[in-house]
Amino acid sequence: MRIGIIGAGNVGTALGRGWVKAGHQVVYGMRSPGPAPHEGASTDSIRGAASSADAVVLATPWTAVEDALAAAGDLSGRPLLDATNPIGPGFQLALGHTTSGAEHVAAIARNARVVKAFNTTGFENMEDPRYGAARVLMPVCGDDQEAVAVAARLAAELGFEAIALPSLSRARDLEPFALLWIKLAMQWGVGRKIAYALQRRTPGDTPPTRPTQRARRITIVGSGNIGGALAKAWLRAGHSVRIAARDTATDDVRELVALSATALPVAGAASDAEVVVFAIPAGAVLDTARAMGDLSGKVLVDCTNAIGKGFTLIHGHTTSASEVLAQALPGVHVVRAFNQQGAEVLRNPVFSGQAATNFVAGDDPAARALVAALSVDAGLDTVEAGPLSTARCLEPLTLLWIALSQAIGTREFGLSLLRR
Repeated sequence: MRIGIIGAGNVGTALGRGWVKAGHQVVYGMRSPGPAPHEGASTDSIRGAASSADAVVLATPWTAVEDALAAAGDLSGRPLLDATNPIGPGFQLALGHTTSGAEHVAAIARNARVVKAFNTTGFENMEDPRYGAARVLMPVCGDDQEAVAVAARLAAELGFEAIALPSLSRARDLEPFALLWIKLAMQWGVGRKIAYALQRRTPGDTPPTRPTQRARRITIVGSGNIGGALAKAWLRAGHSVRIAARDTATDDVRELVALSATALPVAGAASDAEVVVFAIPAGAVLDTARAMGDLSGKVLVDCTNAIGKGFTLIHGHTTSASEVLAQALPGVHVVRAFNQQGAEVLRNPVFSGQAATNFVAGDDPAARALVAALSVDAGLDTVEAGPLSTARCLEPLTLLWIALSQAIGTREFGLSLLRR
């Protein structure tokens, strides 16, 4: 295949080197063509590279996208693989929630079949997408399934685990996923030698049973899939768990009481709790919080997902459900955690011997650290992911996990953060 790459920076050249090794022809589109950035490639004008290619990769900075596409001209139905991220000032998404950078690219590119791809990890992982036996996850999405298949095949040839997702609108999940990687790598000191992986369940995977180093008094509001899974994990670790419910006689609550949890009504359930966990529908959180009484100074863990019509998030890239909750409850230390993957992950976080990763975000460092310790006690690989505004990246991760589960045909998998 002849691949035209618009952009000869770190991402474009890392991809190009890999595809040359895989036996493809690579031509870089440049405003002023000169020497190729690496052996085995050639250069041309942007229009020349695009018009002669079987597939085109857009790998420019976001601010250069419109000029690059104008220079490329009519793409005559070619697959256009969008590797950009619409990052604006302050490491924030310039587009999101009701649209995405990829959808903007599709709107302005002439006669292109746009696929979002190669945007969710750093260029280092494009040069080497293997971490021991694990392969770096590369989700790709688009409206044209033939073009999506091209992107998935090119990703697999580089060594990625490529997962094809239908609908370019999934880029609304992939771009926050990319921003989370960028923030971890460049803002919060985790470093660039990290990558996401999709780990599947194997027969030997069993939940960890190590005792906690410090027992806490935890009130969980909700005894369903998420609340029940967390309650069981924390009971195994030795914490004191109370289940707050309007009806304390349900089968779910009775099962947890039989495991040594305590059941009590919602009113007053937070009175002496060190941590309050909300694992109920998002629309009921604020009324329930008010019904519990004074929560001032409490650590409140928001596990909810504010999903509205069309299975889309109610809040987007300029705020999040957790931030809205924190504004409504001044004096409460809201922490976002335990929402990013399905209840199957919380019941048993071990996949192929690797713990799935839980990201914990909150503005109060002590509250964030406390919840991170509880996450470790639940057996999860735990990463403190900065302030509560990171929830803008973590809430879309729920929808991405669901989309991945549909693509691979099972919910028995976990997303983990690999480290070199």
